[in-house]
Amino acid sequence: MNKSNVEQWLIDINGQVGRGSEFRKAAREMGWKEIEKDDDNEEKNDNEKSRIVLPENGILTLNGFVNVYEEELRGGKFWGIAHDLHVMNETLPNVGTFTARFDRMYCTASLTPSIVLDTIATNPCPNEIEPSDHLPVAASFRVAGLN
Repeated sequence: MNKSNVEQWLIDINGQVGRGSEFRKAAREMGWKEIEKDDDNEEKNDNEKSRIVLPENGILTLNGFVNVYEEELRGGKFWGIAHDLHVMNETLPNVGTFTARFDRMYCTASLTPSIVLDTIATNPCPNEIEPSDHLPVAASFRVAGLN
C-alpha cells in the first residue's frame, strides 16, 4: 500500500491519520526512523521525541501489514483487531458472548472469604453500561478461626 492507501486505511480504522498503535507501527514498517539530530545537525534534547510521520514514498508491504496486526495481537488488542475488521466490512462471525473469567483473587488458608462480588455481564463489554472489558473483582475476607 502506498502512503495514500495507508492514510485511507488509518482514517477508516482510527478516524484520522496520526493516532493509534497501527499508525505508529505502519510508519515504522514504511521506513520511518527516529531522527537522532535536529535540523542544525545538533543532537536532540533527550526530552524531545521525533514526530512520527508516514514516509512520503514509503510502501506498506503485505508482510509489513501483517506485522502491524501481529504486534496488536502480541499486545492483547483482540478487540481492536475485531473493530478494524468490522469497519473494513470483514466482521468476525458471532460465536456468542465470551463468558470465561481471567481475573482471580487468591488467599492463604489463614483467610476465609466472607463476601464475594460476582459480576456478570449479559452484553459484550465494553458497552454503554460497562465502560471496560474488565469487570470488578472484589471480596471481603476474615481471619480463619475467628468469628
